[in-house]
Amino acid sequence: MNTSNLTFNILTFKHPEDEYTFHFSNEEVENSYRVFHTLVPYEVKEHFGEQEHYYTQYTSNHNNLFAVTKNSVPTYITSEEDEEKTVRVKNSAYTASLLKRYYNKQIHDYFKGNGFIVNPNFVSDTEIWIPSKQINSEYNLFEKYTIKVQFGRITGDPELMIAYAGISKVFRKSIVTLMSQVAPECFNWVIYQNTLIRHENLSDEAQRNLNEVYPVWNFDIRDALNQPGETPDKTNPYLKFKKHITDFYNTYLNTAEFKNVIPIESNSFIPVEDVKIGEVADNSNLLLFGQKKYHSVPYKGMDLHGPLEVSPYNKVQFFFICHSSNTDKATQLKNYLEKGLHFDNLSYKGITSFAKVPFFTLHGFSIVFKNQQNPVPEIEEYLRKREFKDEIRYIAIYISPIPKDHATKAQKAIYYKIKELLLKHKITSQAIDAQKIKNNVNYIFSLNNISIAVLAKLDGVPWRLDVPLRNELVVGVGAFRNIDENIQYIGSAFSFNNNGKFNRFECFMNNQVDILAGSIIRAVKEYASVNRNLQRLIIHFYKNISQKELDPIEKGLKNLGINVPVYIVAINKTESHDIVAFDDSFENLMPNSGTFINIGFNQFLLFNNTRYKNSTFNPKDGFPFPIKVKITCNKKELANDYKTIKELLDQVYQFSRMYWKSVRQQNLPVTIKYPEMVAEIFPHFEGHEIPPFGKDNLWFL
Repeated sequence: MNTSNLTFNILTFKHPEDEYTFHFSNEEVENSYRVFHTLVPYEVKEHFGEQEHYYTQYTSNHNNLFAVTKNSVPTYITSEEDEEKTVRVKNSAYTASLLKRYYNKQIHDYFKGNGFIVNPNFVSDTEIWIPSKQINSEYNLFEKYTIKVQFGRITGDPELMIAYAGISKVFRKSIVTLMSQVAPECFNWVIYQNTLIRHENLSDEAQRNLNEVYPVWNFDIRDALNQPGETPDKTNPYLKFKKHITDFYNTYLNTAEFKNVIPIESNSFIPVEDVKIGEVADNSNLLLFGQKKYHSVPYKGMDLHGPLEVSPYNKVQFFFICHSSNTDKATQLKNYLEKGLHFDNLSYKGITSFAKVPFFTLHGFSIVFKNQQNPVPEIEEYLRKREFKDEIRYIAIYISPIPKDHATKAQKAIYYKIKELLLKHKITSQAIDAQKIKNNVNYIFSLNNISIAVLAKLDGVPWRLDVPLRNELVVGVGAFRNIDENIQYIGSAFSFNNNGKFNRFECFMNNQVDILAGSIIRAVKEYASVNRNLQRLIIHFYKNISQKELDPIEKGLKNLGINVPVYIVAINKTESHDIVAFDDSFENLMPNSGTFINIGFNQFLLFNNTRYKNSTFNPKDGFPFPIKVKITCNKKELANDYKTIKELLDQVYQFSRMYWKSVRQQNLPVTIKYPEMVAEIFPHFEGHEIPPFGKDNLWFL
């Protein structure tokens, strides 16, 4: 009996037919689809000979193509060679990948035939655009839904994973109207005659009727039109996601017409079986604070016990950098940091009392600039003339006149340049939006976060994991794609123990596989020179690692004479088009923090949030979606050891609690989040180089 209150965003269906006759060709013909050679039946290869790709019209046959009939479900027999076991009969059915493409095509054609906009790529899944009921004078709005066909991932049956992928905005103005303001390369997807097309693939007919071609909004168009950034949506995504997919199911899938195409069998979204659910260790929530005291809530631990380690610098000097119109904001913030902010029901004690950071600022040392559009030359001149003493650790509080959420590309570049300038002078900094400095109770939470980040930037330790130290090296590799250059940058973080304290940060371009591997091997060598009992190397990677990326690491270890297990823990943010689970017993639908679900193929959903068992949940802490974790090992026999897998999941969960930019728990571990933050800023630095001062401290928080 299943006692779980958790449900997936998955429906089950049965194969519409027991067998299919598909039609194949060795060359492209009209209305055919290209298929890789590993997906076609043996008969196709025998008939045409071996080649890289073949073509199919599936069940249609307009060109008298080669026909092959196969079952939709494989045949199994009992083998008694060594021991009795059930084995699949080769070539007894179409491959799952080919059937998946066929069913995706059927779904695509069904919605397209009913007048909906459908993403043209149905190889992996089908994206359907449903007109939104929201009215907008500038855009036509579309709710996007994704249907993904999968076989036996969760249930052993064919499955449909249903996801809500957000809203797309399509300009009511045509390309012709926008041309005077927007360069052609800014257009990506466009709508022509209710069809979604890439701008670069416009047909001759569409190019002759550009007044009927409507662009889909994107960041490049936003920047060209100088539109402000949008404020992030902080509402509960579980409620929104569940409502949308339920409405989509009831309106468009739970109908006789759709079931004629895909015979859905489940009455609703399927429950998560108890056997697939686990929990991290109870002590994974415990953190170590000052006076060797423990607490599970970062803010309360800091408030009651103070930081685990104060800053090693006893000569610290703060100074402010602000626009001339924001000197009052600088004074206001200075008073808060120095004296605190107090209300009847809640108080901020000041940075010295709360984070044990001595607050001192020298009169006349702060920098006030006049040019808001480009303050860099003024700030650079001030820094050049300032006398900075080697024995003093300086920290700059940059009060930005431009809100980060609404900054243009050029305005963001100024922020990064100021960061770099300060690092070159061995000064770490804390940026704060001027508009957010307020005299209200909510700003207390911001002041707490600022204090923790400043302490960490001054090499203090707000808190640490309560785990016994092990002889292992943990490496985090995160990534950030620079939209302007369309280049992905990789950041790496090294921890020489498993308690979450990091020692070094580096950055690379995503094609610099050997350089990344060399960096990891240097860290292993450095670790081994101090501790010769390295038991395992754990790499938290932002995606599934390829053999090409793993080979140089294994080769480097071999050259060092180190033969240890290398665990690759691939950690992907679960986006809205992926698998998720809901707790139907909780009004906000978010499962308990520390819950993990086995979703097959050594992959797990891991929920990191502040909804703890036997504790009151505060909705202000947010509703992060789970992360997807895949665990592999270079020693295959260790890859399925449950004890080790649970240890590694515990570690991922614990490292999510080491985020020192906020007192709130994050869903991503810092092994991925910190390198990602570095990789976001790194491309904006001169020569794509982090100043030496910034390679071993948390300046980027």
